[in-house]
Amino acid sequence: MAREYRTSFRAYSAWNYEKEIEDLNEASEKGWQLVKGGCFSSRFVKETGVRYRYQLDYRRIEDMGRYIETFREQGWEYINSTFNGWHYFRKMYDPALPEEAYEIFTDRESLMEMNGRWARLALGIGIVLALFAVFYAVRMIARPNLPTLIYVLVFAIESAVLVRGCAIMRSSSASRSRRGSSAFLAVFFAVIILGAAAGVMMSSMRPQFTTSPQSASIDQPFEDEQQMSFEIRYPDNYYFNLEMESAEPMTFRIVNEDGAPVYEVKQAKFSEEDIRLKLPAGQYRIFLSCSTGFRMECEFE
Repeated sequence: MAREYRTSFRAYSAWNYEKEIEDLNEASEKGWQLVKGGCFSSRFVKETGVRYRYQLDYRRIEDMGRYIETFREQGWEYINSTFNGWHYFRKMYDPALPEEAYEIFTDRESLMEMNGRWARLALGIGIVLALFAVFYAVRMIARPNLPTLIYVLVFAIESAVLVRGCAIMRSSSASRSRRGSSAFLAVFFAVIILGAAAGVMMSSMRPQFTTSPQSASIDQPFEDEQQMSFEIRYPDNYYFNLEMESAEPMTFRIVNEDGAPVYEVKQAKFSEEDIRLKLPAGQYRIFLSCSTGFRMECEFE
């Protein structure tokens, strides 16, 4: 008879790994034994004739063979390890034994040492993410726009959650609240994934072009000659650089789809960077008027 397998897609916060252990023990009691543990999914096999108690350890291992043997000598069977340093163990359950027999750490100091290893990693990553949040916050102050605001929020949320988790793992409290942990983690990942996706998508939707018409002389002056058109796909602040020079004043004009000017400058010599326009969604066109030779460059970001 073919063996029956199933995959469970669940994520657990590192500072609440006890919840994962509880769920593994409960699954074993119902006849589902862990085959491979993972960060976001775990694989089980149906085996009703046995029952296990599970434990997790976190550390970077140099001598994996010796590490596994050390736990085997204490009665723990090694299952697998994840890419980020978590190791799964199990021991055959005997209801005659006290619960202390299924603790992988025999003293509070060893448990705190394990928690501290993860907390140091989380703190380091949290600091890096906080620096990214600060970087984008500075950019937001200089050039406010929606994609940058999203990046600030995403990195700030990631950093805050990891620092909070670090504080929890370093806590000497024997019990940590698990209420709402799964829902909190689901919302956390949703915010990160959707926020990052929204930031990338909105950045890609912004118009980016450079136009550089040049002429040494003009046989016939022109009035409101269309140079190009572009589309604004969502309301926001948009920025462009403009440089132009001619013997006589020339006019640079951006108009909306109704023909109304949203930006206009008329000068013989003009150079400015990061010109900010608050534009609604719609089609826009660039027009030039000039009576003599000119040089003009417009870079839209």
